[in-house]
Amino acid sequence: MTLAAALPDMPKRLVFHVPSLRGGGAERVFVLIANEMASRGHDVTLLAWNAGGPNAALLAGEVNLVDLGLPLQGEGYSKPTTLSGLLRTAHILRRLNPDAVFSAPEFANLVTALALLFSRSRARFFPTFHAAMSLAAGRLGTRVAVWLSSLVAARATEAIAVSAGIGRELEARGFPPSKVAVIHNPLPQSVATQQEGHAWRQELDAMGDGPVIVTAGRLVPVKDHRTLLRAFALLRESRPARLVIFGEGPIEDELRAFAQECGIGDQVLFAGYVNDPHACYAVADLFVLSSISEGFGNVLMEAMAAGVPVVSTDAPHGPREILDNGRYGSLVPVGDAPAMARAMAEMLDRPTPAATLKGRAADFDTARIGDLYEALL
Repeated sequence: MTLAAALPDMPKRLVFHVPSLRGGGAERVFVLIANEMASRGHDVTLLAWNAGGPNAALLAGEVNLVDLGLPLQGEGYSKPTTLSGLLRTAHILRRLNPDAVFSAPEFANLVTALALLFSRSRARFFPTFHAAMSLAAGRLGTRVAVWLSSLVAARATEAIAVSAGIGRELEARGFPPSKVAVIHNPLPQSVATQQEGHAWRQELDAMGDGPVIVTAGRLVPVKDHRTLLRAFALLRESRPARLVIFGEGPIEDELRAFAQECGIGDQVLFAGYVNDPHACYAVADLFVLSSISEGFGNVLMEAMAAGVPVVSTDAPHGPREILDNGRYGSLVPVGDAPAMARAMAEMLDRPTPAATLKGRAADFDTARIGDLYEALL
């Protein structure tokens, strides 16, 4: 059967559920896919427990936003809030009566599976998995992880894995191979902006000369910014350079202090979360990703689409797939600052051609990814 023949011939009622619209990759992906499905004529609702956050500004007017307004507690929700959110989600699903429900990340997948059961909905269910998460080492942790996965797997029509590596993990956790669909994340459209309006540009200009190295992501331990800072300090021993870190998160103060300890505090700019990828990559001579694990790695393809050469840790699982085993960028061992510093220097000296990078990024065009989502219906 051809893809065209598999596509639905009538609009569907679709619900996309995310816990919040803060500045995360999974949240941005769902906004992009919700927008794409709405542009194709489907009746699309984005259900967020808390719609506060920069990704809300990206939501198209054709998408119905349902905001439960639940208070976030740090990175998540309290137990009483979670119970309230679960019951209200079940009520909303019963009222909307959707044909299909998509959810992400893993917390939302479990909540949605339970809400669908409580609401007695017959909607097709597509839990989406964005992060690498091997089974816990402890026996109790393993049993809990397997039980939760089996609950989601039992209700799922198909599970969406954003990389083949995530797909293999899902199968190891009990999802039947026939119920795992690998669909990569979509590439956001690049929109030119008035860069002089960004305050961080003035700070960057004041840092002097030298190539600009950029990274972007939540300031959390899994992104391993410490290794990047150590690698940048090594690079600075042989050449001038500037490092811009885009993102916000709970360990920002810790990372600022570590940059000072490494003697590079004056050459590192913490620019905060910038809801304008084009402006971030426009200043970059090199993009570096230092994650310990990365289900996909949206920022890599965004940088490539802007023609910016990339260096990444060989983190499970997305970077190797995006970079095609190193064909489109350098892969270095996780946590290896000297190897990262060498790769950074080599890429600055011999960058991958911009046309090559843009050609690879085109493989993740939103319309192409939208076709795959729509085919699931």
